[in-house]
Amino acid sequence: MARKGEQPTDTARERTAKTVKMAWAELPPDHRQPLEEVGASQWTVVEETLGVPVHRLLRSAGHRGLGKQARGRLEPALAAWVPDLRIVVFNARHPALAELEEQSFEQLVARTAWHEWGHALSIARCTTEDIANGARLLELSPTIVRNSIREAGYRPYEYTHELVADVYSILIARRQQKESGRPTWLNKEIYDLVKRVTEWPD
Repeated sequence: MARKGEQPTDTARERTAKTVKMAWAELPPDHRQPLEEVGASQWTVVEETLGVPVHRLLRSAGHRGLGKQARGRLEPALAAWVPDLRIVVFNARHPALAELEEQSFEQLVARTAWHEWGHALSIARCTTEDIANGARLLELSPTIVRNSIREAGYRPYEYTHELVADVYSILIARRQQKESGRPTWLNKEIYDLVKRVTEWPD
């Protein structure tokens, strides 16, 4: 409850939803179209770890739902793309968001949204050969990206999707800073893959 004379603050869910909407609006129109084509333009925000709410959403839509292990893998996630539902689910109560200043909060949520949208495009558009090349491509990736993917415990068949998602979110952030083209630190083969999968313009 706000004190007398103060404006009431948004709830965690409202704040997160507002920031995701801003992240979507910041995408150039030519970036939104591919996402709309694969059904990745919808999202929802919950206020708990993601395993149980994603399970419930799947069951309510007539799908099998998640097993205990799959639910557990979602527990640490700030957001997740759910291909069967064509929706990104965000956890507004994630510990990483707690006590962040407004700018840091918006940056983290926006980068997460861009990551999940890149993930959706990767799942929809990567070929079996792209996926099979995941371990090799990971070795060619920047150290900070490679380490974050390995430390998160992803399995080899997930490497390509996570790599595309990470690089896509970085490229979007660079574009916000008026930077374009392939960064000097990014391997050309990875850049070409991300361009093909996400329809990224030079």
